[in-house]
Amino acid sequence: MAGSSYRTMMVSYLVGSEAKHRDDFLALYSDTLRKMVQKGLDRDLVLSELNKFEFSFREESSKAQRGLDRIGKAMGAMKYGNDPFQHLKSEELIKTLRQKALNENYFEELIENHLLDNPSSVTVTLVPDPEKQQKTQEEEQRRLAEYDSRATEKERADRIRKTLDLIREQQTPNSVETLSLLPRLSLRDLGVDAEFHAVSPEEMFGHEVLVNDLPTNHISYLDIGFDFSCLEPRLLPWLDIFGTILTEIGTEKLDFRQYAKEIATCTGSFSHSLTTYTNRNRPDTTRPVLWLHLKCLPDYTDQALQLLAETLSSVSFSDRTRIREIVGREFAWAEHAAQSEGYNLPTTRVFAHLSTAGRYNESFNGVTAYLQLKKLALDYDSLEEQFLTILQELTTLLFNRDNLLLSITANKKEIEHFARIGGCIPGALGSRKPAPQPPPDISFPRHEAFITSAEVAFVVQGGNLLKNGKGYNGHFEVLKTYLSRDYLWNSVRQMGGAYGCFIQFGQISGNLALVSYRDPNVRKTYEAYNQIPTIIESLDLPEEVMEQLIIGTYGTFTPLQSSAAKGATARNDYLNGITPEYKRQRLEEITTTNVEDMRAFAKPFARMIPESHRSVIGNRMKIEEDRDLFEKLTEL
Repeated sequence: MAGSSYRTMMVSYLVGSEAKHRDDFLALYSDTLRKMVQKGLDRDLVLSELNKFEFSFREESSKAQRGLDRIGKAMGAMKYGNDPFQHLKSEELIKTLRQKALNENYFEELIENHLLDNPSSVTVTLVPDPEKQQKTQEEEQRRLAEYDSRATEKERADRIRKTLDLIREQQTPNSVETLSLLPRLSLRDLGVDAEFHAVSPEEMFGHEVLVNDLPTNHISYLDIGFDFSCLEPRLLPWLDIFGTILTEIGTEKLDFRQYAKEIATCTGSFSHSLTTYTNRNRPDTTRPVLWLHLKCLPDYTDQALQLLAETLSSVSFSDRTRIREIVGREFAWAEHAAQSEGYNLPTTRVFAHLSTAGRYNESFNGVTAYLQLKKLALDYDSLEEQFLTILQELTTLLFNRDNLLLSITANKKEIEHFARIGGCIPGALGSRKPAPQPPPDISFPRHEAFITSAEVAFVVQGGNLLKNGKGYNGHFEVLKTYLSRDYLWNSVRQMGGAYGCFIQFGQISGNLALVSYRDPNVRKTYEAYNQIPTIIESLDLPEEVMEQLIIGTYGTFTPLQSSAAKGATARNDYLNGITPEYKRQRLEEITTTNVEDMRAFAKPFARMIPESHRSVIGNRMKIEEDRDLFEKLTEL
C-alpha cells in the first residue's frame, strides 16, 4: 500500500509480509522502478491515473468540508516556503500535469530522482510479538502487586477515596456555570425552513430516472439499481461478492486487466452497494436493491456508459483464477473487519429479528453472508463449479429491464446529455420478467454471541420501540442525542471504558439498537442499556442543557453535504417515501422539544427492553465470563 502527504512531503510504502522477505521486497521495489524509468510508463495507464487524480481534485473542491481541506493545503505549502495559493489552483495544476505526464518523461524523472536516488530514505521493519500483550499484562500486574505490598493502610485508603471521588465526578453532570463557558449558538439562530433537496422523477428513454440537478463540478454521478426481490433466499448471501466480481472481472471482449484500465480511464470509480427500502406510506413492503455506482467526467460519459452497457450484457466469469483471487481477498478483508470494526454483524443480527428488511440485510450483509463467504474461501476447490453457476444465475435474474432503477446527480447540461444517450443501459438488459420470490424466512436464537480473536467486544441490544414508527417525532431525535452523547457516553464510554457507544434507529420501522464500540465489558454494558427507561423517566434538565441538546440534534438533522451526498440522500428519501415537508415537520418538533416531550418515551423503552434481543461479537474470554446472557456462542 502506498501513500503520500502534502503535509510532510513524504512518500511511504506499507507492505504486509514476513520480516524475512524484506530484502526480497526491497530488491523487487528498486528493480521494478528502475525498469519503469528505463522503458517508460504505459501512457494509457498514466492517462487512467491522471483521470483518477482529477476526480479526487474535483470532488475535494465540492465536498462539504472543502474549506478545512484548502486551509490544510495552504498551511502545508507555507511550511515549506511555497506559495499557498498555488496549491488551490486546481484547473491550472491539472492542465499542466496532463501536459507533462503525457508528453514528457515527467513521472519517470520523479521516480528516478525522488524514489530511486533519494538519499533521504529509510526502511523500518515492525515484527509482531504474539505474546506481547500477555507479557505486558503480567508485568503490569507484577508492578501493581509490588507497589501495593509497599503501601501503608493509609495510602490504600487514600487510593480508594480518590477512586470514589473520580466515579462521583464522572457521574455528576457539568454545572450550568461550566457549560456557559463554551461558545455556542442559541435557538434563535436555528431556522425551521431549512432547504431539503428532493429528486425530480423524469421520463427518459421510456424509463423513470430520479434526477438531481446540482452543481457537481462537472462530475456526473450515476446510480444503476436492480430490485432483487426476484431472488430466492438461497441466492442472497452471494450478492455482495457478486457485486464485487461484477465491477472487476471484465467482459467477453475485455479481460480483467483491460477492463480495469478502461474503468480507470473513463470513470472516477465503479462500485456497488446493497440496501433495502421500506416506504413510509407502505410500511409492510420492502424493496431490496443492488446499486451500481458510476461517476464520470463530461469527456468520458459516452465511453463510460458504453462500458457499463457492455458489463451488463456480456460480463464474463471465465477467468477462474481471477475470481478465486477476488474471493480470497474479500474474505480476508471481511475477516479483518469482523475483528476491528465488528459492530455491524451483531447489529444486523439483532435487526433480523424485527423486520423483513432486517432479514434481507442479514442475508446479504450479516453473519449469514459472512459464514457463506468463509465457507467458499476455505473450500473453494470443491465449491467452485457451484459458485460459478450461481454467478451466472444472478446475472440472468437481475439484469432485466423490469428490475431497473436509475438515478443521476449532475448539472443540467450533463443531465440533458444523459437523457440523449442513457438508453443504452435498459437496451443492454433482458426483457424477461422474473417472478417475485418470498422474502427470507430465517430465525435465530434470541440472544447470541460471536467469537473472534479481537481483544475487545462490540455489545448490541435492540428491539422494536415504536410499531411501524408510529409515535416517532422530532422530540425523539433530541432524546436520542441525549442518550448517545450524555448517558451512554458517561456510563458506557467514560466509566465503562468503551471506545464509543451510539444508537441506530429506523424511523419508519421504529426498530432501535444500542451499540457499544470496542468495549472491555459485556454484562456491565447491558446493565447500562437496561437502565435507560429509568433514566428517561427521571430526566430533569435545565433550560441551558436542553438548548444545547436541541442545537446538537439540529446539526445532525441538517448536515452539511456535498452535491453527491445530497443526491444520494434525496434518492433514498424518495424510495422511502420521505418528503421535504416531512423532514421540516421533524425539524420544527426538534426546535420545540422540552423535557416532558422526552420523558414521554420512557414507557416505549420500558416495553422494549424486556423484549429486546442481545448480540455481541469479540473476545472469547470476555464473552464466556458472561456466558449466561446468551443462548448460543458461534466461532467466526
